[in-house]
Amino acid sequence: MSGPPGGPAGGAADAGPPRHDVPAGGHSAFTIVDGRQVHYLWWGRRAAPPVVCLHGGGQTAYMYEELGEALADRWFVLAPDLPGHGDSDVDLAVAGTVSGLDRRALATSVEEFLDHVGVDEAVFVGASLGGITSLTIAAQSPSRVRAIALIDIGHRLEDEGVARIIEFMTRHESFASLEEAAAAVAEYLPHRRSGPQAPERLKRNLRQRADGRWEWKHSLGRRLRDAQAQGQPAFRPGGWRELVAGMDAELTRLECPVLVLRGAHSDVLSDAGAEETAKLIPNARLATISSAGHHAAGDNPETTVTLVRGLLDEIGW
Repeated sequence: MSGPPGGPAGGAADAGPPRHDVPAGGHSAFTIVDGRQVHYLWWGRRAAPPVVCLHGGGQTAYMYEELGEALADRWFVLAPDLPGHGDSDVDLAVAGTVSGLDRRALATSVEEFLDHVGVDEAVFVGASLGGITSLTIAAQSPSRVRAIALIDIGHRLEDEGVARIIEFMTRHESFASLEEAAAAVAEYLPHRRSGPQAPERLKRNLRQRADGRWEWKHSLGRRLRDAQAQGQPAFRPGGWRELVAGMDAELTRLECPVLVLRGAHSDVLSDAGAEETAKLIPNARLATISSAGHHAAGDNPETTVTLVRGLLDEIGW
């Protein structure tokens, strides 16, 4: 595959189409996979060893902006928006459940994208839902995964922390302004060292409707609210058990090295849960990201970069 194209070029402020948001030191691109639009970010040289970064549920590829820029000197970093997130279309196979969370369908969708762009083997960095997807890819396609940096996720989660995520996803149908959205995010992410999110940057996660209000780009909150309104069983806090069903057995058969990273203040992955996950995996070690919660890569990007880069150096990738 030749180098991925950049985002569409824009003209002056009063002429031409608006520029798509390009990450620091990287590129923003789109492609079509089996009729479905996939948006992705990339950094570095296409010929360099690939590192595939998968974001968490409700997030976008932009959560890896700091990591991508930091690794671009030696690696080809590729971060797609997962189906139904960011600027990627929904994958109907993935959306086959009420919540739209099916780890095996997500893994297959990511593998189809990697086949499309010509990435056969990579180190994976997966946060939360992206980590579950990375582990599932390693289980179903061992030769695809050289190693995994697993960010604040495991086979056993804490109901209270998952409940907080679901409550945030379903609480806000939309926002009157980007400033209102930024205030809500700041309340939800008290461990974010960089302080409140700049409202303008939230255009990466929100789109403006015809009525002027801003709604999340991901479809999870809408699906959960629709299910609740129809009296259907939505993804409840304990629903993570169905999401990761069978994963504990798969972990014992993994062939690749895995770095299990836990946010020091995470309410989703406990110390015990992280230790259990690391013990199940034959070639795993555990590390803590200080001053961080569940969204560790954004709460403390400096430590995250250091630990991921250490893994890449350790395995000679």
